[in-house]
Amino acid sequence: MRRALDLSRKGRFSVSPNPRVGCVIVREPSASADGIFRVIGEGFHLRKGLPHAERVALDSCAEDPRGSTLFVTLEPCCHHGATPPCTEAILKAGIRRVVAATTDPFPQVAGQGIKWLRNHGVQVDVGLLEDEARFENRYFLHRHEIGLPWVILKAAVSLDGKLSTATGQSKWITGEEARTHVHSLRAEVDAILVGVGTVLTDDPLLTARPSVSEIHDWKPTIRVVLDPQGLISSSSRLLKTAKDSPVWIFLADSVSPSQKERIETAGARVDFVSCSDEKLDLIQILRRLAEANILSLLVEGGGNVHTSFLENQLVNEVAIYIAPVLVGGKPSPTFYMGQGVSTMKEAPRLERVNRRLLGPDTLIRGILKWKL
Repeated sequence: MRRALDLSRKGRFSVSPNPRVGCVIVREPSASADGIFRVIGEGFHLRKGLPHAERVALDSCAEDPRGSTLFVTLEPCCHHGATPPCTEAILKAGIRRVVAATTDPFPQVAGQGIKWLRNHGVQVDVGLLEDEARFENRYFLHRHEIGLPWVILKAAVSLDGKLSTATGQSKWITGEEARTHVHSLRAEVDAILVGVGTVLTDDPLLTARPSVSEIHDWKPTIRVVLDPQGLISSSSRLLKTAKDSPVWIFLADSVSPSQKERIETAGARVDFVSCSDEKLDLIQILRRLAEANILSLLVEGGGNVHTSFLENQLVNEVAIYIAPVLVGGKPSPTFYMGQGVSTMKEAPRLERVNRRLLGPDTLIRGILKWKL
């Protein structure tokens, strides 16, 4: 199963909106002439429309898989979608036993794949390394269980937590290795979100430009802008490249239709959402993104956007790049402002914390555990 989990990660840059799935087929000692466990086939799911991990693994088998055990990181599908059901392929191949790490919450599966296999005489065991499997598929599972995208808050900060100097200068807080890693993170998610203030100040592209040696295939990342008043310029790099890489602008429902038409003419998708105190309804936005099959969202800022997501407890994970530099200055913004907590007991903490050195900088990444 650990090998299957390793294989599932190979699809992380291209598989969405499908789940990451790895599969390993094993000949057990009782069915093996030499009395040892042997892997006879393995595979992973690369992209929607291509064969699922189970079928890839079955096709790769070096010998007849009849009587073997199939380890898979997610319950096999039992419905006709972009590809045929994996349950039928498993039964046809004569697999004796299926070990699935976790069930699939997708409505057309949701336990039915396990039930179908058992009804046709296949032994099915569920729950091996379930926590690890759910973590690897957290984007997909969150979308189908909660109905919202998995939100990752990303920020590059100084050692004293500043996003920029008091004059707004932020290029560059972190070094080249950290900035290269950000492009890898962008390539992994479905969408990147910023506020219009960031667009007006920095005129970013917000595209994923990972190292070719690291990633050979990734899907275009949707670029999302929160723009309550419709201030984005038609000459911005985002709108100039909207026809090459998708851009989605959210406006307050009070903005004039002519502003909407101006932005749409540049090639962006535009949606009106509710607005209060010049702040767009974030839940409404996240629901619309989820309805568009966006499983994961990278919130890149600025500070007011970060704070809004944090104060509304809409952040699932953080990725903070910390540079060994001191900025200082009370006016210099941090990524979490607002009211804050009254006591340390109330402060949300990270779980599954991962620390990574990137040149002189440090990446702290973990799941945000909110106090109920």
